[in-house]
Amino acid sequence: MGGRGPKLFDVSISADIARKEINAYADTQGVPAADALEFVHEAGVTFPALSLDADGRPIPVLQSDPGFMLFLRDPAPEVLERSLEEIMHPFPAGLMTPVGMVVANPVYADDALEAIFTKGHYHGPVVWPWQQAMMAAGLKRQLEREDLPVNLREKLKAYQKELWKVIGAGHDVKTAELWSWEFRDGAYHAAAYGQGKGHLTESNAAQLWSTVYLAVQHQTAAQKED
Repeated sequence: MGGRGPKLFDVSISADIARKEINAYADTQGVPAADALEFVHEAGVTFPALSLDADGRPIPVLQSDPGFMLFLRDPAPEVLERSLEEIMHPFPAGLMTPVGMVVANPVYADDALEAIFTKGHYHGPVVWPWQQAMMAAGLKRQLEREDLPVNLREKLKAYQKELWKVIGAGHDVKTAELWSWEFRDGAYHAAAYGQGKGHLTESNAAQLWSTVYLAVQHQTAAQKED
């Protein structure tokens, strides 16, 4: 496929359909949609698919895998911006919740996919600390580049600030393998994975990646410890 491969994963959704899907998904999750809807541009929504199905069609699930690209590669500025813009928006439009960045969001997927990407599924809209840490390390790495436009650098700084804010909000659970969430009394609350109704498996406390924040630290915090 050469350089044409990434384009096969492009998902584009019109603004009207995106708003409709966000509202519908928010209803099923019992979360507000208003903040998320503000981030839908008139040009619509574009993001990289999770994968391709058996017929080669993109599977429209938002996911945190672009963190690998930030951590390991130096993508072109336009690719970097396009890959991050939607996933860094508030859930249920993107991946950001006040208790962490979820690893997947099926907001634009069909009912069959939504049924296997729930906050009770290991790969659903749940928070993995190592994936957050890799995204944080990737943003830091990209900001060390000297070839990015000023406006993109400002966006990356804003994403970095918001990501560390939600990482900090998950302080009490940050050494867990992963965690889920609940929305009650008008707010998101972290919930231990494996203990809620509908959770399909359990969290494993003995995971090396649960100690990832010993190595990946907010620059300000690290400076205070030195």
